Amino acid sequence: MAKHTVPGKFFFCVVTCLSAVVSTYGQFSDKAKTGYLPDAAEEHWLVINDSVKVTRFIDRIKHLPINHKKGFIGVGINIREGYELFGNYLWGMGPQDNNGYFLHRLLLHSHFSWNEHVRLFAELESSAISGRNGGPRPIQDLNKMAMNQFFGEINFSVSKDKRTMFHFRFGKQSLNYGIGTLLDIRDANVRRSFAGGKLILEKQSLKLDGFFMLPVTVREGAFDDKIDHSQKVAGVWGTKTFYKKTLNRLDLYYIYINRDKTRFGQETGRETRNTIGVATSLRKHNWFSYCEADLQFGKFNGGNIRAWKIAPSVGYQAKSLKLQPVFTVQGAISSGDKDSSDNGLQTFNPLFPKAIYYGYIDNAGSANLIVVHPKIELLFFKRLLVTAGYYRFWRQQSSDGLYAINGSNLLPASNEKKSVGRMWDVLLTYPVKNHVVLQLMGSYYKQGEFLKEQPQLKGDIRYAGIKLTVRI
Repeated sequence: MAKHTVPGKFFFCVVTCLSAVVSTYGQFSDKAKTGYLPDAAEEHWLVINDSVKVTRFIDRIKHLPINHKKGFIGVGINIREGYELFGNYLWGMGPQDNNGYFLHRLLLHSHFSWNEHVRLFAELESSAISGRNGGPRPIQDLNKMAMNQFFGEINFSVSKDKRTMFHFRFGKQSLNYGIGTLLDIRDANVRRSFAGGKLILEKQSLKLDGFFMLPVTVREGAFDDKIDHSQKVAGVWGTKTFYKKTLNRLDLYYIYINRDKTRFGQETGRETRNTIGVATSLRKHNWFSYCEADLQFGKFNGGNIRAWKIAPSVGYQAKSLKLQPVFTVQGAISSGDKDSSDNGLQTFNPLFPKAIYYGYIDNAGSANLIVVHPKIELLFFKRLLVTAGYYRFWRQQSSDGLYAINGSNLLPASNEKKSVGRMWDVLLTYPVKNHVVLQLMGSYYKQGEFLKEQPQLKGDIRYAGIKLTVRI
């Protein structure tokens, strides 16, 4: 129906941006080996030279030559087992589990490239949970069997020297950009995927993606996930890398979403939202910084959307000290609704963000929130990374409520107190091998005045968890 159609101006914008970029930037260079990545579809493993003795089984199965070495087949496995124990999950809302539960996940993927022009990628997911009182949480815990990704890719060049490469993907795939604050694979027990098309341009240090997607609704059975036609997302995301510069990365992006139903503090209704943003990554000697700024506009139930977010961070790595400490101070301010009685909306929407937004437990998302987050990382025994962090949370507008990680309203604006709470957490990461990683996590979330006056809440959150990830 016409009401769901993304305006033709969007596609004109994509084509114009791609054409402009092609004429601006220089030579395309072959990809380097990436190793393991959160999204296996983006991994690249080098061709094994027959003259080099390779003994690692993993190196062999990642790139098995076919078609007279014009193509290859690669396979991979990601197994993750975890245990979580909560005290007052979500401050006591919903079913509670006093003795913990186990999370299980298997990802099996395969690359098939017949030659440099044709590629198929498939990723099978099986996620389960056992021992949790109240059963699996919706969407994030259980999906017995599903094709998380399954797409075809056509690669072509616009010139004989292959300086500019285009990749067209169509099918079920992930959207994973920046640091995951807007578009992320949602690495919970069950991952997020979309169905649609993506056009990718690569030219030396530039990468530009244009996409149009429909989210896939997770169902708990085997191969029963469905495309959600009530939501649509389209956008252009460009990344420019600068080598040996203080500014080493620049991201510019535009994202459009159309949702039949979204729940904010003022009401539930239809939402069409545009997000324009910029993100910068800087490094100078031992100092580094990341900053993201987003502006949102559109319509919600006929009223105007005007929302924003700013998220700066700065850090320092003391490489000369024994434990190589890394000190970081991060922050974020996202807008909230100023008046729930009018038809305007100022609440920021994180769109399709990461599974856990702040820290390692479910709590508040990034809408109507002010966050200050200092942390320190220490390296023990050359392999054990210990990360300790402190968070302080406030509501940006006392007239707006608290929002969940996915952007939906979690708690109403029932009082004028702005302080949401404080949180301490610690993460121990130990890579047993390059492909085997053990993590231990602990968190404590102390309620602020806003949460203390919510009658349905029962107390502070306490959490302990352990995860073992094996990748092949």
